[in-house]
Amino acid sequence: MTTVFTPGMRVECRSAEWLVTRVDAAGNNQHQIVFCSGVDDLNRGHEAAFLTQLDQLKEVDPRKTELVRDETKGYSTARLFLEAQLRQMPLTDPQPNFEDMGAFTPMEYQKEAVHRALQQMRPRLLLADQVGLGKTIEVGMILSELIRRGQGQRILVLAKKSMLTQFQAELWNRFAFPLVRMDSNTLSKLQLKIPASKNPFEVYHRVIISMDTLKDIGRYAHFLENTRWDVVVIDEAHNVSGGTNPERHLSYRLARRLSRRTNSMILTTATPHNGKRETFGRLISLLDPSAVPDPKLQEYEARDIAPFFLMRFKEDVKEEAGSNFSDRQVIPLPHTTALAAEAEELVYKQLAHIRQLVLDKQIDAQAIISWGMYKTFLSSPEACRSTAEKRLAHLGKSDPDSREIEELEELLTRLSSLAVQKTARFKLLINQLEAMGWDGTAKSPRLLVFTESRVTQEYLAPALAKYFGQDFSPKQEKQTEQSIAAIHGGMSDNALAGAVEAFGTGNSPVRMMLATDVASEGVNLHHQCHNIIHYDLPWSIITLIQRNGRIDRFGQKHPPIIRYLMVETEAGLLEGDSELFSRLVGKVEEINRSTRTGESVLQLYDAKKEEETFGESLVKGDTDLLDRETGDAEVGELESTLKAANQIAHEDYDDFLNDILEGGESEPVDDESPETKISDNSRIRLLNNSEFFEQGYRVLKDQVGGPDWHPLEHTGQQIIFTPPKELAKRLGAPWVDSEMVYGASAMPEEAWPDDQRLFFTDKPERVDMAIKSALAQKGQWSKELLLTEQHPVMQWLAEKLMMLQKRGEAPLIASPFLEPGELLFCFVGQVSSRAGTPLIVDPHAVSFRKGGQFQIRPLKDALEEVNFEKLANTGKTGTLPDHLLKSFLGSAVDQSISHLKKLKDQRRAQIRPRLDAENARLKHWFERWAERIDSQLINLPPEGRRATQLRQKREEMEMYLEDRRENWEETHYRATDEATTRLVLVVEGVK
Repeated sequence: MTTVFTPGMRVECRSAEWLVTRVDAAGNNQHQIVFCSGVDDLNRGHEAAFLTQLDQLKEVDPRKTELVRDETKGYSTARLFLEAQLRQMPLTDPQPNFEDMGAFTPMEYQKEAVHRALQQMRPRLLLADQVGLGKTIEVGMILSELIRRGQGQRILVLAKKSMLTQFQAELWNRFAFPLVRMDSNTLSKLQLKIPASKNPFEVYHRVIISMDTLKDIGRYAHFLENTRWDVVVIDEAHNVSGGTNPERHLSYRLARRLSRRTNSMILTTATPHNGKRETFGRLISLLDPSAVPDPKLQEYEARDIAPFFLMRFKEDVKEEAGSNFSDRQVIPLPHTTALAAEAEELVYKQLAHIRQLVLDKQIDAQAIISWGMYKTFLSSPEACRSTAEKRLAHLGKSDPDSREIEELEELLTRLSSLAVQKTARFKLLINQLEAMGWDGTAKSPRLLVFTESRVTQEYLAPALAKYFGQDFSPKQEKQTEQSIAAIHGGMSDNALAGAVEAFGTGNSPVRMMLATDVASEGVNLHHQCHNIIHYDLPWSIITLIQRNGRIDRFGQKHPPIIRYLMVETEAGLLEGDSELFSRLVGKVEEINRSTRTGESVLQLYDAKKEEETFGESLVKGDTDLLDRETGDAEVGELESTLKAANQIAHEDYDDFLNDILEGGESEPVDDESPETKISDNSRIRLLNNSEFFEQGYRVLKDQVGGPDWHPLEHTGQQIIFTPPKELAKRLGAPWVDSEMVYGASAMPEEAWPDDQRLFFTDKPERVDMAIKSALAQKGQWSKELLLTEQHPVMQWLAEKLMMLQKRGEAPLIASPFLEPGELLFCFVGQVSSRAGTPLIVDPHAVSFRKGGQFQIRPLKDALEEVNFEKLANTGKTGTLPDHLLKSFLGSAVDQSISHLKKLKDQRRAQIRPRLDAENARLKHWFERWAERIDSQLINLPPEGRRATQLRQKREEMEMYLEDRRENWEETHYRATDEATTRLVLVVEGVK
């Protein structure tokens, strides 16, 4: 029988002993890649990976375990060895545990997201919560649970380049698990460290990278094809839905490739569809190709998508969130509206004249001329001039006799005397800034100013700086050093991240961020800012809601204050436009108080389409635009389907909670014991995190430490830790030279303090304060971190403590609370899938009493019986000779294995209904799906191209179902025939 290796096992390979830390399936899943850490003197601390097809790995036989009496005071070695074993166990409890998860207070709606993910046998979920509800925290919670279960070792996060640092810092600060940010700098450094042929995604195991970087198919396709992930997270996932031509959409093709190479997948977006059933169906099919029964991805029911979809609105959670949301204030439009200056009115009159020519059909009604030029002038004269000049140049080549040329030349003449600082809009902005007390100095309130136009930004930033006597440089590297920072999509990822971080840092000089809509999606800008000014008005409800969501979001402690700047004109046809602008603003605020998406108003689901529709309505004088639906019947049907799916899923979750509160119903496990309940014991700890860290480090320092193992320092509720060189190297400390790259444990470089010391606490509230302090003083990286089990320092500590016992040894201690001659053998047993995924992890004890009686019970109960917590080493030992101890050991291992086999049968019976339900769903789905394919084939020539394509698609889906049976059900659900068990402690009774 082939041994299946699992994390925590001790194995022998190449004449040395190793601790298995991670296992991946290899090839056709008949073999494994076994990642290990060295245990022996010569290989201790060395990391290696073995392929079972090539290397001979042998499990350390528990029956041959040598029992070594623990001579330490209070049995400290045995205690810490046991605790380390327990902490290395993957959890198999079906319910998540929100204690010790991270530095935050989880909300019920966030817990629901975790439950929904874990209820699936293979977590796949689209989180479509409204802007500002904390989707990143929900992602962190899900990842935390998957990591604890041994299902989150290899993680890939895709995010917009403006969000890489923010996302990385949030997961590190709150959850203490590291992601390596593969931005342009990191990739350049990595190329110097590894060969060009080396897969970078095999070097780093937890990666965050921008979609723009990764969708370079030519550069990364080969590496991606050869990388499997435990979890892939795609933020702002609407960008990978494929648009109108998915096969030519690089982001969609990348997402589809990754979907097939990962076990779990989490998609997040506040805009889950564009009004087309096909594009939403495409997102769902990324999560599970067997969700949508229509090959064209257009026909599906609420029940089909409910397992994969979750959407909540601010109004849904506002009561629960309490002070984490602040009611926002909109400065009344009369206070933020100005009349156009005389020189501006001349331009407006010419723009009105051009609109009339369009209406009279004397010039072509192209968007650029009918409303595009007008829209740019509402931003700045320079933006309008730039657009008009480009249009003139185009007409000079394509249509030199066009009537437009004369009108555009007149427009440029009237624009020639205008500059942004002479406009009513600029003066209105100055008035608002002065009323707020903004002057560019350190006492100025932090302020976010949006403009749609890059040209406007180019002229507005220096004009503001000049007015307030501030220095300004457009250079990217200078944006973090001046009072006005200008950011736009043309910046490098590092410069963009630096500017965003500086804006969110309290003591940085940046007091105003002048941003294009590169900052309108995803970026958290609320930490130091609660003021937004919309310098110009985007003609899109979607864009306005995204913009406001940068400061009006979960965790905002001040009422967000929003100003919409408006300029009114008396120029004929344009005079009534302000009414539609006012109603646009009013509609945005109405949506904010509802359980609707902004996209559902015009039902166009695309900011550009909203802008075009708005512009055309202005030209036509159509003021009823915002009071009617402009989408088609498909839009209404899709909205109804999503609403029904969300309700189904939420009702299922409520039923689940009620079942827990009522005690639940146990599944019959066999005919003989229909009422047997399965209790999961995998979540057992004897020490809290700070006790384990302090006691464990002291013991290691005394037993294996060297001169660079400095003592721990304490200041109140804080532990100050200077990592020894071997740990600093493993954590990727920037001051340690190392040719080895530790891809699973490297801390973010920015998280390292200058004094090389790490600051820990077990108080989440302290970390929350430290995060706020960092944002106020030095940026996004908290100085103080929460001691969680997934922190790489704690992982290192547990591995080191497991090596306190030599190869094939277990500690032997004595207890006066057992009868003399009684023996208690403590095991950690595991049943794994054929790929090494833990299905059952069970710490238990086998006790033998006089007369040959034995008993098996949960380890926690057995340790309480022997008063393990209070045991003192009195020097007393038992009277049983060694040969009898050996005899009982063999029997104890046999009983442990027998116990685990029973648990395996019980768990199989418990999960069987879920698996049967999933197989029934798959069967029903394929029948519906194949029926549609076959109905199309009937009417097509058998040898035609379309028929060939349909048959190929049918074969691909049959292969997918076969893969589900072989790779998913067989490999990840079906247990191996043999269980594994490890002896971790023996207690003998003494007088």
